[in-house]
Amino acid sequence: MNLLGIDHGGTSTKLLLVDDDSVVDRATVATGSFADLDELADGLLAFLAGRPVDRFGLTVAGTLDPVTQVVLSSANLRWLDGLAPAALLAERLGVPGTAVQDGAAAATAEARLGAGRGAEDVFVVALGTGIAGAHVMGGQVRAGAAGGAGEIGHLVVTDGPLCSCRQRGCLETAIGGVQLGARWLEAGGVWSGPGAPTAREVVTAAEGGDPTAVATLATATDALARALLHLLALVDPGLLVVGGGVASAPRWTVEPAVRRLRELATFHRVPEVRLAELGSWAGAHGAVLAAGAVG
Repeated sequence: MNLLGIDHGGTSTKLLLVDDDSVVDRATVATGSFADLDELADGLLAFLAGRPVDRFGLTVAGTLDPVTQVVLSSANLRWLDGLAPAALLAERLGVPGTAVQDGAAAATAEARLGAGRGAEDVFVVALGTGIAGAHVMGGQVRAGAAGGAGEIGHLVVTDGPLCSCRQRGCLETAIGGVQLGARWLEAGGVWSGPGAPTAREVVTAAEGGDPTAVATLATATDALARALLHLLALVDPGLLVVGGGVASAPRWTVEPAVRRLRELATFHRVPEVRLAELGSWAGAHGAVLAAGAVG
């Protein structure tokens, strides 16, 4: 069976074509290349280049109605709000598909195929442009009554700037990939490259000895530690898995956050923390798993 996974993120869209568990092809394109679902469909057809697909899965960076699959809120892709993107893409592609929340997709893939395999109770945090999370028990995501569980990126942990969700001080504003670059510039960081700096540039500056970058990362990892502390109090997971692009420099992000978490913990049980294994492709693999479950 040919399955297509579409990880439609705030910065990039990853496409993964799988045939009977073997990867046939993959590609990454800038999400900005697609102004709407029609353009996304055109991009998918160009990627497939006539190759057959039986089903597809599409990740959504936001919250979904679990019954209608209508996007309730997508903080980084507002034009998706109120749409049922999988149904619309199915019309264009001519094959059935399903939508899945991006954190749930990445978490399911990591829990079943990656760092969490073999564990019964896993909470996965994905640190990217947005910050997503999901609690996986027995291989199934606990999505909550309205499908919005796991939105750790919108826990308020600082008195910081306005978030895309319209709260102030969300975790995403502290350590989201683009937001981290913005916090560095606000603190006095110097950037002369093209475009806006992201987490990658902040880490590079810190590695070069930039004290402002080091301080910005310390603030960001403190915010992450506090969000994880709240998570432990509410969920008490058996295993934490942390991934996403921001986590690709664990020395500067994940490791100091875990150290700070252990300092902050009082009654909390801090579980084992593992780095994700599927990297930035976790969401696409999760979309493939969702596609395989389509009836």
